[in-house]
Amino acid sequence: MSISRRFLSIMVATAIFLSLTSVAITFDISTGQSIQEALNAAGPGDILAVRGGSYHESLNITKPVILAGSNHPLLDSGAIGSAITLRADGITVQGFDIRSTRQTGIRVLSSKNILVNNTISGCLDGLRVDYSRGNFIAFNDINNNTNGVTLYASSGNTIRNNNIRDNNINEESDCGIFLIHSQDNLILGNELMENGDTSISLRSCRNNTLQGNNVSHNDWYGISLSEASNGNLLLENHADSNRDAGIYLDSSRGNVLRGNTASDNSRGIYLSFDSNDNLLEKNSVSGNDKGFHLANHAGNNTLWGNTAKNNGYGIYLSFSSGWNLIFQNRLIDNGCNAYDMAKTNRWDNGSIGNYYSDLGKVFYVPGGSGVDRHPMS
Repeated sequence: MSISRRFLSIMVATAIFLSLTSVAITFDISTGQSIQEALNAAGPGDILAVRGGSYHESLNITKPVILAGSNHPLLDSGAIGSAITLRADGITVQGFDIRSTRQTGIRVLSSKNILVNNTISGCLDGLRVDYSRGNFIAFNDINNNTNGVTLYASSGNTIRNNNIRDNNINEESDCGIFLIHSQDNLILGNELMENGDTSISLRSCRNNTLQGNNVSHNDWYGISLSEASNGNLLLENHADSNRDAGIYLDSSRGNVLRGNTASDNSRGIYLSFDSNDNLLEKNSVSGNDKGFHLANHAGNNTLWGNTAKNNGYGIYLSFSSGWNLIFQNRLIDNGCNAYDMAKTNRWDNGSIGNYYSDLGKVFYVPGGSGVDRHPMS
């Protein structure tokens, strides 16, 4: 058992223990019985133990209870509505196979809930969190929905160690994890692949942390920040085999991208449309057509300590991307290590430049008038 799973087991066991020590009642539910009727009869802190089998209901939970499935019972709401709606704080849902028809699998309208070890498939949104905070979403298998997980105007939630794949049911803007107008969330250690347009998409979001996620095989981007998604931290994510960019910033500022890797995409890390004042530090890009690509007035960014190896272009700056500072990067065996069409970018910080595998005493950057006067040896 990994540290993360051990921590999860302790959390759930603690929740059950607290319920039992507060004179909780346990409701045993088998097929042919109604889960909603048991929910209506239950009190705060009670446990609903649901045995394996099929249940065709849409559940409305209005009390802090523990809803625990054994042998992954199937909860299928059909087209009635969301399979489960959480309307009270402090609910635990674990161990279910959840489905719906063009509806939401689990809809969260409350805070501080625990959603673990569920399978959610065949829904519009697999799991949707609205105006809520402090929810813990972990070790779920979320697949074959339009969107896997959606957070709207929600903060302080944790989404970690989920398997999110194949959420691309013939819709525009489908994705694995989608945040809009949300802040201070942690997205950690998730496995995401083949999620339509993007595996992780942030729109108008700030101060979120994306760490240690693997994103691959999407129609457009592995990770996308757009519409003024500012002040986010992207740390140690890996993006590969996406048709456009591994990591894409559109109209987003003041973000920190540190220690990420991007390989075998069209573009490794791509900044565009006034994505300014971002820090790209100690990232590694390889096997892309363009390793680092700045375009469409992406300016005043700092690229420091990165490695670009075996790309078509190591670093590529369009004519409209100016006032960027680029130093102490290692550009190795790219078709063209550096290319700069603008006139105002700085390729050294006054004392330290970049390492080029085609090194000279002074490196004149192809494409324009850029010069690195202090290349590293």
